[in-house]
Amino acid sequence: MRVKIPIFILLSTTLLFAIKVDELINSGLNNSSIIQKNQLQIDLIQAKKDENYAKKFGEFDIVGSYTHYNLPRTLAPIVPSSLSPNSSVETTQDLFTTGIQYSVPIFTGGALNQQVKIDQLSKNMSQSRAKLSREELIYNIRSLYISGLTLQELISAQNQYINALEKLEYIISQSVKLGKKAKIDKLKADTSLQEAKGGLTQMRSSLNMIKSTLIAITHIPNIDYFELISVDMNQNIQKVSEDNLDELERFKLQNLEIEKGSKVISKVKSSQKPQVALNGYVGYNYDTDDNSLNRENLWQIGLNLKWNIFDFGKNSAKIQQAKIAKLQATLQKEATTEGFKKLIAKALNKIETALAEYQTNISKLNLLQESQKIEDVRYNAGVSTLNDLLLAKSKTQLAKSKLIQSKYEYQNGIYYLDYLLEKGER
Repeated sequence: MRVKIPIFILLSTTLLFAIKVDELINSGLNNSSIIQKNQLQIDLIQAKKDENYAKKFGEFDIVGSYTHYNLPRTLAPIVPSSLSPNSSVETTQDLFTTGIQYSVPIFTGGALNQQVKIDQLSKNMSQSRAKLSREELIYNIRSLYISGLTLQELISAQNQYINALEKLEYIISQSVKLGKKAKIDKLKADTSLQEAKGGLTQMRSSLNMIKSTLIAITHIPNIDYFELISVDMNQNIQKVSEDNLDELERFKLQNLEIEKGSKVISKVKSSQKPQVALNGYVGYNYDTDDNSLNRENLWQIGLNLKWNIFDFGKNSAKIQQAKIAKLQATLQKEATTEGFKKLIAKALNKIETALAEYQTNISKLNLLQESQKIEDVRYNAGVSTLNDLLLAKSKTQLAKSKLIQSKYEYQNGIYYLDYLLEKGER
């Protein structure tokens, strides 16, 4: 006894396990190891920037030492007052010192400030790379989703085709038993049916592969069905102006590379200027001889000057490296601009081609469906062969498949253009 399941229950079950593209994107962005790695890189550069910024304020250190001498040493440095006849000089063989030391750069020629600016540029560059990585991940998920959706609809259409072939094969089988049709017709119908089932198996295998890939990059536990999306075949395609290219992250990144090169040159030149630092110390020297505790309070403050006058060309080589890096960044921007224009043109052409194919396939499908109806009537009337009917059915099925593919190729072209224009996350 067969149990009939209401159609609305099946639909509800399907919708219950259907997944949306936005769910996959959100899960991918939240769980992607690449996205997390990019964020860690931003945090790392920020920490380096904080470190270099803090260097401007110097540092305090607690210092201490213990030294044993074979001959006694003075507890405090000998000064003119200690050489007077009425003064005594404390000595010890075990000298302990404790104190606080403070050192701060007073003038670095601007090198420290330039380094902080370089760190900020590096952070901005990492943020741009992170945004581009997010856009790339969004497009990859969308593209896979479209591929899966295409196969899902193709499978549905193939199942309908198989059902039609099974009905035809059954009718022919009954006709063969009654002697109205030749056995060769049954064999032909059965062969077409098996070919259609083989194609269905390949489609299901490809769909499972896409689902596995999406599960891997989004960390979604399971994917049963892809929720259908509405494809507007008359979307407003945004034209790209060269004046707006610098607003895109990929070009901001190139501009930051060039600016960073300039800052590195300035930093190296700044390091050739005099370097002045302030050092201060306050502390005690301890004498513990004869179980007594004597101590002398000491403090000092001073300025240190360091000015490199000759380094055998080391700084010149650093400047040359920085200039080459800046030139490379400039040339890379030109190459990126040229390549980007080609990608935009290719994306627009892909969209236009898919739209034209979609419109052509609609006309073809309408014509082939009418032809199939005519061939069906002709075959049943015995005025045409089974080959004509099977050919008509296969052409109709092929047109359905091409219509589905061109529709989703159009939408995938829109997604790719969004990726190039960095509109995916918006």
